[in-house]
Amino acid sequence: MFQKSYLNFIFSLLTILITAGFCSYFNRIGMENFYNSIQKSALTPPNIVFPIVWGVLYVLLVLAFDIILNSTSEHKKSAIGQFLFNMLLQIIWCWFFFNNGNFLLGFTVLIILDFATAILIEQFYKINRSAGWLLLPYMLWLLFATYLNWVVLALNGNNFMA
Repeated sequence: MFQKSYLNFIFSLLTILITAGFCSYFNRIGMENFYNSIQKSALTPPNIVFPIVWGVLYVLLVLAFDIILNSTSEHKKSAIGQFLFNMLLQIIWCWFFFNNGNFLLGFTVLIILDFATAILIEQFYKINRSAGWLLLPYMLWLLFATYLNWVVLALNGNNFMA
């Protein structure tokens, strides 16, 4: 039993580390190439805030995913698939927005990610209420990111890199 929960935690941690690694890589490209020169919302936090917030969110994601991985629910498989889909969408958003400077496709992916996260929270909550609640800050931050992406799109046009 202990060995399985240990392996589940390692899987949860590795899933988030891989997601964070890709997102960080694409983010760095955007920061070096264009992000600091585009027009942004007056509500955009200073750059130092983003890694702090994401660090906290990633810890919450690891914990929530670990709870689900250790559950015995019949809905566990679907929730795991939804979680992995969410992490993939997060990477795709970073790739469109930061790697390609394509604000419209980034915004589109974020809208999909918002809905996917609402579904994920519902699935996690049905399995374990704590796991569902742990995802709420992630959802709120994604909604804020959606707003910020929309403002960048409105102020700068579709594709900064074109």
